[in-house]
Amino acid sequence: MLRITWILLILFTGVASADDDAVAKYRDYLPEQLLALSEEERHSSVPMMFSGAANLATSPAGDFVMQANLNALMYSGFADFEGAKRAFQSDLGEEPTGALTVWQIHTLGYRSSRVNMTSVSFFPFDFGGTMSGDWAFVKGTVEIIDDKIAYPINQVDIECSRRSGTCDYRQIALTLPDENSWVQSYHVGEIADEVYQITRWEGQSIDAVPVNTTGCRINQLSLNFETQEFFEIARNNTSGDCETTLGGTIPRLDKPRVSRIVDGREIISAEFNAISEETFTFFSSAFRQRMEALVAQSEQN
Repeated sequence: MLRITWILLILFTGVASADDDAVAKYRDYLPEQLLALSEEERHSSVPMMFSGAANLATSPAGDFVMQANLNALMYSGFADFEGAKRAFQSDLGEEPTGALTVWQIHTLGYRSSRVNMTSVSFFPFDFGGTMSGDWAFVKGTVEIIDDKIAYPINQVDIECSRRSGTCDYRQIALTLPDENSWVQSYHVGEIADEVYQITRWEGQSIDAVPVNTTGCRINQLSLNFETQEFFEIARNNTSGDCETTLGGTIPRLDKPRVSRIVDGREIISAEFNAISEETFTFFSSAFRQRMEALVAQSEQN
């Protein structure tokens, strides 16, 4: 059982991000060449993803894992391991030597993990706002107008009480991995859990600002339940760039950043469609050609 767990760990372990210069320097090393470097150089200079690739390739389970990864990309990994490696190298636009470099092994693992990432649903896709007496509720997906949001797959819930004079704001998001992520898996995390002070409750409209106003930016809520239009307006809270408590810097906004809460189904669908389109290019060229031929034939019929 421990051995199986170890093999599965190798299959699904991700990689860390690496310096571009180091990637360029070591990408064409074969596993044996990389492991022949001094321990000091491997620990101080070699990208972790390449060390992981070299350790995988020289492990007892190395060939098995790479064969499984090739099969996942529709190469004949188990039936013709040598031919599959050469075909994979050719599809990468590299010389088909049959001896995989550490970059090629890393890319093989990344691509095989990526094609197995299916669409998932953690959030209710219903959208809208309801106001009843002294209580109001909004839910949906936040998108930034004229800009790209860091976490497009998100869900926000806002509950306002006229009696308490506050709105409870909670936002969660599904983050998507990229090639430099530690693991190729989704992660659901809480983006915000804040209390807003209501500054105006008039008719079917509510305005509110955060109770905690010490952040780098102030995010005002503007909720209109009659028109079903719900906005967030972020403004600078400092005269210049803002230094965070963790040592980072948040640049000053050139103008207020306006976001709106919308029905997120199209946004979320587009994100997963982009992943599907990307991962299709990871399959073997022979498989893609057959798929494209089948699609063309079905369209003719």
